[in-house]
Amino acid sequence: MRLTRRGWNNVIIIGVLAFIAVIQLPELLRTRLATTTSSTASLIVSSTVIPLFASDRVLQQLILPQVTLQHSKAGWQSQPPIVVDIATFIGHWQTLKGTKVTAKQLLALKKQLLIPYTIEAWLVGYSQPQRITAYQLAHFWLLNNGAGQWLAVTVDSDFLFPPLSFKTIIIIGAR
Repeated sequence: MRLTRRGWNNVIIIGVLAFIAVIQLPELLRTRLATTTSSTASLIVSSTVIPLFASDRVLQQLILPQVTLQHSKAGWQSQPPIVVDIATFIGHWQTLKGTKVTAKQLLALKKQLLIPYTIEAWLVGYSQPQRITAYQLAHFWLLNNGAGQWLAVTVDSDFLFPPLSFKTIIIIGAR
């Protein structure tokens, strides 16, 4: 089969377009797969990192479910005593930051929010505490900072709730 000049031009044009398509195909597939994977792989994709406390707020007292930490003239004190250094632990709380969770993401997480932890953070110069609600999920903590913002924080539970330095022994029905 013999091609005319016009036929050869069409073959060259189609060949060049096929070559461009082959060169661009990996990038096209990578971008398409990345958008579908990232939207389904993780609910928390936002890059907005916000602090739990405003930078001008200083903790004076932190009331956790099993521990109360209070600052006095003598320094930080814990009731009951905890294993970790109290000042370091408070420093962790003071500088805690998390990824902002949107209302849509929160709605998707609602079914996983089972047991809330309530924390009261008393700040210097404020008459009311900042009440924080925390939920432990499989891979992160979800914290409400008391101002309506939800934060996803990836830390170990000992980072938020310190281990006690002694175990309370409960005697049941001793006779």
